[in-house]
Amino acid sequence: MTVRLLDTVWLVGSGTHSGAYTDPHDCHCYLIWDGVGGLLVDTGTGLGADRWLASVAEVCDPRALTGVVLTHCHADHAGGAAAARAAGIPLLASAETAAALATGDETSTSLAAARAAGVYPGGYRLSPAAVDRVLAPAETLTAGDLRVEVVAAPGHCDGHLVLLLSTAGRTLLFSGDCLFAGGRVSIQAIHDCRLDRYAETVIALADRAIDALLPGHGPILLDGAGSDLQAAARSFRRLIPPPNFLQGQE
Repeated sequence: MTVRLLDTVWLVGSGTHSGAYTDPHDCHCYLIWDGVGGLLVDTGTGLGADRWLASVAEVCDPRALTGVVLTHCHADHAGGAAAARAAGIPLLASAETAAALATGDETSTSLAAARAAGVYPGGYRLSPAAVDRVLAPAETLTAGDLRVEVVAAPGHCDGHLVLLLSTAGRTLLFSGDCLFAGGRVSIQAIHDCRLDRYAETVIALADRAIDALLPGHGPILLDGAGSDLQAAARSFRRLIPPPNFLQGQE
């Protein structure tokens, strides 16, 4: 099932949204499509890959897509990368994500630690996947007649990317696990969660005029998202981490 959020954006996978539900361990997976071409944002764990691939096919031919951008290497966002590639969808990611996925590295992706903490089923494993294109820290991708800006956004983990799409006079932020509704962030006790980098990322994004926030989890804000971003930036400027999204998930 798909949920059309905006003229050019669909929610095609999710672990929590009833309209696009795929698997409880999946992140929100988005499709950008303008009738000519498009992009996917994230692939979930792979446990619900058949369902989100079918949802994409309701809107367009998956082989017509430029590719799927993996915001980062964590399994709930990139575990379905191998399934996407098998379906003919190129994988686009940062150098750090590409290196981790090439071997299915469960240490650098923090999957082994997350599985031990009960975040994933005991038998879940990360399938290796070869990334087709390593994205520069700042570049622009083409999605049909749309242009999608790639922005490096480290902090939640190394190699994290966010995407900015300007359409119909508004700017949409696909934030992965960088930022959530309410100005929340995702801080975890993992090896590459870096508060100083996180602060730099959020403060820099706050300089952008953001209208809509499409995060990897939780509520999707289609209007007024700039105030949420500003709230997180104000907290970081005071050297205080913003509220942690994960505390509300316990």
